[in-house]
Amino acid sequence: MKRRQFMTRSLAAGALAGGFEAGANPLIVQAAQQASETAAEGLARFKELAKALDREALQRGFLPEVDPSYQHAPESAIEAFKDRKFGIRIHWGLYCMIGSDASWALAGANKQFWDIYNVFYQFFNPTSFDADAWMNLFEQSGIRYFTFTTKHHDGFSMWPTRTTQESIKLTSQGFSHGAIENTEKVVESYSIQDGPYRKDIVRSMVEAGRRKDMGIGLYYSHVDWHDPSFAWDPFNFYYDQKFTPESDPARWQRFISQEREQVRELMSDYGRIDYLDFDIGWPQAAAKDLAEITMMVRKLQPDVIIRGRGIGAYGDYYTPERQIPGGPSKGFWKVIYPCGTAFSYRPNDQYKPAEWIVESLIGITAKGGNFEVGFGPMPSGEWPPETVERLKYTGEWLRVNGEAIYNTRPRSVFQEGNNIWFTSSKDGRYAYAISMGWPGETFATQSVRAMPGSAIRMLGVDQDLTWRQDGATLKIAIPSSIAEHKPCVQAYAFKIQAEAE
Repeated sequence: MKRRQFMTRSLAAGALAGGFEAGANPLIVQAAQQASETAAEGLARFKELAKALDREALQRGFLPEVDPSYQHAPESAIEAFKDRKFGIRIHWGLYCMIGSDASWALAGANKQFWDIYNVFYQFFNPTSFDADAWMNLFEQSGIRYFTFTTKHHDGFSMWPTRTTQESIKLTSQGFSHGAIENTEKVVESYSIQDGPYRKDIVRSMVEAGRRKDMGIGLYYSHVDWHDPSFAWDPFNFYYDQKFTPESDPARWQRFISQEREQVRELMSDYGRIDYLDFDIGWPQAAAKDLAEITMMVRKLQPDVIIRGRGIGAYGDYYTPERQIPGGPSKGFWKVIYPCGTAFSYRPNDQYKPAEWIVESLIGITAKGGNFEVGFGPMPSGEWPPETVERLKYTGEWLRVNGEAIYNTRPRSVFQEGNNIWFTSSKDGRYAYAISMGWPGETFATQSVRAMPGSAIRMLGVDQDLTWRQDGATLKIAIPSSIAEHKPCVQAYAFKIQAEAE
């Protein structure tokens, strides 16, 4: 048995709320000071460990050229991805129980925190999880695909992996007085099957998604901070800066084998997978092994689109996070952006407004990308009401204006000023001009010329609009009857049969 003194920020906040003035409990004051010191130490430890490894280099990968036999995702898969446009990135794991941004709270954490976190799997029991209900919500929200975290950096698998690793679990004594943690060492899968829930969440997601014709995406982290075999990673609890293929060949091969077999399971046991989003990467000494795993993925899933993190030139697409490119980018891509401050669930999180989702989707689509908005479910398996409200709002807008988003491609002129965006039908016959605000009595643009004699409509309005080409300016009249009964509450799209650019 080992005595634990686990101080949290909430304890410090409670003391501050009570005040350090006369009458404040001196024990609480002391505890708050200790908690503050612990927080400072943790941040310092995180920064020091972060210096030990170039994580950006890991994400770029180390192999600039691919094996001649390797084939990237086929054009048909890429075109299908571009058609879907709007997706959701779902971060869900043990970390949702503590309000961490995914598993990043572990980076630089002390042993006390690690030991507590590493038994959370014995309490994770999302009995309200209903994958079909999730897909119904996604369908109502206009979402056409999802990417789900099968394993984040903490190493916990949301499917019953057949691989095993060293772990700990609470004994029947649990936590005793004074936060004494009673654990025993075990070898287990460290997955959803080791806790009370025991059901395969990945399978539930994949099968429910297929029933709704969703694109199926799986996220998988190359790193594992829980498994001692990944001790080359500074954020791994067992970090050993001297760990190399030469210092411990058997353990080095174990981490390679661990990922190979876990990825094999994900690519073999769940039918067709549309997207595989790797994250982070491996040391350069293992770059060849990671390339071989990627080639294995391609054999198992010939059409899968693979994110390039950690695999360099073997990747198919890239995914800017928490930023939106200023214009069209090379290749094909998607933006991943959380609606809250974190990708995963945080109690009392500060969410961006629903209008932000629509605005982001319009701008990203006009630039030729896809948008994957990030939300995380609660420990129960339910979605926070803030998530539901924002997604349903987006779905209402897409039911009116989806024609200007789905199955579109960018125009050479994708924006006019700060208030108008453009997309194009795949055949180039129609241009869609999207006004971010209500245009008033006349909508005018100099970036599209309408075909003589053609009809122009506002999406969601069942009548042709009067228009004229006034030199370089296309002017579309909007009658008061439409202004009084707007088809939506934000961003209004005009369908224009356009002359060639």
